[in-house]
Amino acid sequence: MKPIPLNTEQAPPISVPLRFFTAAPLFLLLAALMLVSGADNSFANIHSPELLAATHCITLGFMAMIMMGAMQQILPVVVGSPMPASRLTIWLTYLPLLFGALLMPAGFLLGKPVLLNFAWPVLGLSFITFISASLIGLARAPARNATKTAILLSILALGGAITVGMLLAHGYATGLLLPYNKLATAHISLSLGGWVLLLIIGVSYQVVPMFQLTPNYPKWFARSLAPAIFIVLVLSVLSLLLAPGLHWVAIVAQSLFWCLAGCFAVATLWLQGKRRRRVADATLSFFRLGMMALMCASILSLATVFIPAIDHLAILSATLFLLGFAMSLIHGMLYKIVPFLVWFHLFRGGVKRGVPNMKEIIPETWMWRHLWLHRGTLLAALFAPWWSAAAWLVALGLLLQGMLLGYALLIAIAVYRRTLERI
Repeated sequence: MKPIPLNTEQAPPISVPLRFFTAAPLFLLLAALMLVSGADNSFANIHSPELLAATHCITLGFMAMIMMGAMQQILPVVVGSPMPASRLTIWLTYLPLLFGALLMPAGFLLGKPVLLNFAWPVLGLSFITFISASLIGLARAPARNATKTAILLSILALGGAITVGMLLAHGYATGLLLPYNKLATAHISLSLGGWVLLLIIGVSYQVVPMFQLTPNYPKWFARSLAPAIFIVLVLSVLSLLLAPGLHWVAIVAQSLFWCLAGCFAVATLWLQGKRRRRVADATLSFFRLGMMALMCASILSLATVFIPAIDHLAILSATLFLLGFAMSLIHGMLYKIVPFLVWFHLFRGGVKRGVPNMKEIIPETWMWRHLWLHRGTLLAALFAPWWSAAAWLVALGLLLQGMLLGYALLIAIAVYRRTLERI
């Protein structure tokens, strides 16, 4: 599948995505502090308030903030259709997400139901606004391609994840009798397996060939992968919630899901092995780390489908998917997209001379340091459930990553402003 020509004339102001991106590192700092706020190892119990709070800091405050910010750029530039009422949409997405991502972890950490009752309507406003605007933008887009399909399916999965998540938060706050384990599994599956994975797949169809100079994804593969993943994911969730007696349907659907996820990782690594430029690149290394983590998570998850008694494999798989796959790719995309945005908006603004090279906007040495720091954090996280010292290393790693990423983004903004002032 050839990358889609970019509609750069429809790009929003650079302040729009950067507003989301610069807020995200703060939540890594908060997640680190929450992990060490308890007396015991928070990783030893997957239901501990500290781990629940830190996880929602990462998924809502860091990942969702960056992904929703990136979508403000992806829809008009890649898909060719800006979001309707863009200014109102941005603020009704950004501010409620910011406050909700603070309230929800605080409610879990402090055990305050009132905070959860404040959090879920605020987050609901943010996500409903974002989902509605995204669906309208996608419906208006004239393009018909694999990237648009993957993004559409990711938005639909997000809608399901938010519905279940709001129900869970309301249930925790009010004490409703709900099948919490089943709903939590569905929420995680739709959030990570649907929204995160499908959006990354859709963006990778453009980013991998364009920025990493690889061959294109095969057309048949790009067209069929996202719909197949979405179908088996929906089957898995429905069999869990509505037809628990059909256990074999869930087993087949989950097995197919992880096989398809592993195929995406293998295909991406295969394309990266054929890239035209062999020079070492930190952003490419982030991508490779993420794809290898996704392969390992797929293998471990397949094992847990057939041997569910081994709880440790499920914990390792979740860690590899969240920290190893999703966070690695988000870091890699940020370090590639933010310098491109700075360069592009300077050039588009009429600056023809003196525009810094993309590699000069964020020094690559900072990216390599972040990569090694992220690798160490992931390694510590794999041992954290059984080794208390590793849990402290994870918290330290997240703290340093948040500081380093935040500083790198501030460097990029400073370069943008200095160049405008100079020229």
